[in-house]
Amino acid sequence: MRSCLALLSSLAVALGTGAVTAQDAAPAAPEFIGQIVLPTGLKIEGVEFGGISGIDYDEANDLFYAISDDRSQRAPARFYTLKLVFAEDQLTGLDIVSTHTLTGEDGEPFAEGGVDPEAIRFDAEGQRLFWSSEGDAEGRPAVHEADLTGKTVRSFEIPDAYLPDGAETNGIFGNLAFESLTLSGDGRELLAGTENALAQDGAKATLEAGSPSRIIVFDTESGAVSAEYIYETDPIAVEATEEPGYNDNGLSEFLMLSGGRLLTVERSFGSGVGNTIAFYVTSLEGATDIAGMESIEGQEVQSATKTHWFTIAEGDFGLDIDNIESVSFGPQVGGRPTLVIASDNNFNPVGQFTQFVVFSVPEL
Repeated sequence: MRSCLALLSSLAVALGTGAVTAQDAAPAAPEFIGQIVLPTGLKIEGVEFGGISGIDYDEANDLFYAISDDRSQRAPARFYTLKLVFAEDQLTGLDIVSTHTLTGEDGEPFAEGGVDPEAIRFDAEGQRLFWSSEGDAEGRPAVHEADLTGKTVRSFEIPDAYLPDGAETNGIFGNLAFESLTLSGDGRELLAGTENALAQDGAKATLEAGSPSRIIVFDTESGAVSAEYIYETDPIAVEATEEPGYNDNGLSEFLMLSGGRLLTVERSFGSGVGNTIAFYVTSLEGATDIAGMESIEGQEVQSATKTHWFTIAEGDFGLDIDNIESVSFGPQVGGRPTLVIASDNNFNPVGQFTQFVVFSVPEL
C-alpha cells in the first residue's frame, strides 16, 4: 500500500506544482458564456443522441469526446466526438463530428444491458481513452482502457469491496457506482469515484446526511490500485415537493486541477424542485489512504476536504439546469480558460434535454 503522502507527491510532480492546502480560498466566480440545448429524440444517422454522461477535451484537435450511457438498448454502446463553435467569443453552435461504437477486447459491441457507460477521459500523451461503467449484466462496475476507435485494450481489476452482493450489504449500490473519472496531468494516475457509499461503508445520501463515496486511484501502467480515499457528499439539497417524491444527491463527476486538487461536482435532484449542481475544489492532502480496507465502519478515517466554489440551482445564470454529469476544460475563449458541463437527458422526452453549458473561469 502506498501512503497518502506518496500518492499526493506523485500527483503534484505529475502536474509540475506542489500540493495545495484545502484551506485555500475558493477561485473567482465563473462567468457564463452560453449554452447549447439539444432536444430529446434528436437522431444522428438514425440513432438517438443523448445520455451524455462524460466529456473530455482533446486540445490538439479541438474536439470533445462524449460518452453516452445507452446500455446498448437503442444502439450499441458508443461515444461521440463533438466540436463547440464560437464566434467573437460567443458560443454559437455544436457539431456532432463522429460516432464510435464501444467494443470489447474481441472487437465486438457490448450486448444489450452488458455495460452502463458513465465517464470518459482522453489521454493526450498515450492517445487513448479511459471509460467507466456503472454495471454490467450482473451489476459489477468496471473501468476500461480503449483505443481511439473505442476498442477495449484492457480492463482494470476492481477490488472485491466494490462488487455488489445482490443484498446491498457489500459493494456498490445499484446505479451509484463509477460516475467520476479523471487523469493526473501525466496520465500515470487514473482516479475513479463512486456516486455514493459502498454498502458496507455507509448509507446513501439523505436530506439529513451525506454519503461517504470512495475515490479509487489506479496506476495506469500496472493497473494496480495505488490508493483509496473517502469523499463525503453533501446531504440532498432540497426536499421533493411532488410525486413520485424522488430525492438524491451524489458525486456525479470530477476533474483534475493543478496541485493534485480535484474539481468535484455534486448533483442533487428533487421531484418538483429540479436539479441543484454544486462545485467544490477538493484536496486529498491529509485524507486517509484506505486502500485495501473492506469497510470504513468503526475506523478513524479523514475524508477529502472540499471548498465550495459555486452552485447552480434552477434559474441561476438564467439556466433551466438539467442532470449535469459531465465536466471538462475547453478551449480558450477571449484569452481565458473555459469550463464545459453537460447533462444526461436519460433519453426522457418529458422535461429533459441534452445541455452543454460553457463558462469562462480563472486558471485552476
